[in-house]
Amino acid sequence: MLGPSPRILVIRLRRFGDLLLITPTLRAIRLAYPNARLDVLASAGFHHALLGNRQIDELLVLRPGFVSLMRLAMRCRRGRYDAVLDLQSSGRSLPLVLSTGAPVRVGWKKRWARDWVFTRRVPGWDDPVYVAGNTLRMAAAVDVPPPPDLRLELAVSAADRARAAALCERAGVDPARPFIALSVVANVPRKAWPLERYAQLADWLVQTHGAQLLLSSAAGEISQVEAVVARMCERPILWNYGETSLHELGALYERCQLWIGNDGGPKHVATAVGCPTVVIIKPGDERFWTDGTEGSGQLAVRPAPGARPLDSPTAISVDDVQAVVDRCLASRGMRRAGRTVRSPLPG
Repeated sequence: MLGPSPRILVIRLRRFGDLLLITPTLRAIRLAYPNARLDVLASAGFHHALLGNRQIDELLVLRPGFVSLMRLAMRCRRGRYDAVLDLQSSGRSLPLVLSTGAPVRVGWKKRWARDWVFTRRVPGWDDPVYVAGNTLRMAAAVDVPPPPDLRLELAVSAADRARAAALCERAGVDPARPFIALSVVANVPRKAWPLERYAQLADWLVQTHGAQLLLSSAAGEISQVEAVVARMCERPILWNYGETSLHELGALYERCQLWIGNDGGPKHVATAVGCPTVVIIKPGDERFWTDGTEGSGQLAVRPAPGARPLDSPTAISVDDVQAVVDRCLASRGMRRAGRTVRSPLPG
């Protein structure tokens, strides 16, 4: 449809997880048009999720401020794109779509007056299906077939893995014992599972499975981790380890046998590096943020029948999570180790 060597721009401005979720679409475009010029436009900071992605020719970055917006709009115009796929389809992205002057402009059909910007409008942007698969509908509008799988991609380097190895060695991580990541932080209250429940779950993982725990966090999030550690009887083996890049976090998750946590960017980072995930999420939202296909390695915890409130992860109990974790670890050949329960440490 676009010729043998089209120039294609994909726009997805925010956030880390959402940018990782478009990587199957980028891979599908590259497979369909191996000689294409494929550029991606993302907001500053969030663009880190796609650094090093081998499908992309150039990563364009939208920085704050009107002057930056105008410069980027001119850059888009100079790109002479044959097609632009606006996976954002929001008021912020539309001026950039128009600036390209592309003859083919694909966007979500949202029943807005500004839908006229797009020459092809794709329905179903809010359908309750895994976002990584739903986004492929946009690529299908330019005759791109789906890729063989919905694997997410994060370009973890040798240097990232060396930093992760050094952190684990300094902490004394034993490769013979389960190493499990907990992501207890949440920047959005409606996505947060109570910290006291995370503390109970963490103690159970150590005492029942002999697990070594990584409690991960980003800048400004350490207080939530500290609140969990203060409530624990046991202690995580690796936490408060200083700042890491998104790719270094991925390298840490690569070394884990399991990731457990709230819905958010870290969950998709773990998925992108092949770490099995157990997500604690508002009932029903798992349809958007987890791949429910056989063998995907992505599990969502569902509350027991009759649990309330159903509009929050708090409907999920510690027992609910333990049951899913037990099943996941057993499927990976990790049996319960058994531990003697210790009394809380001072402080």
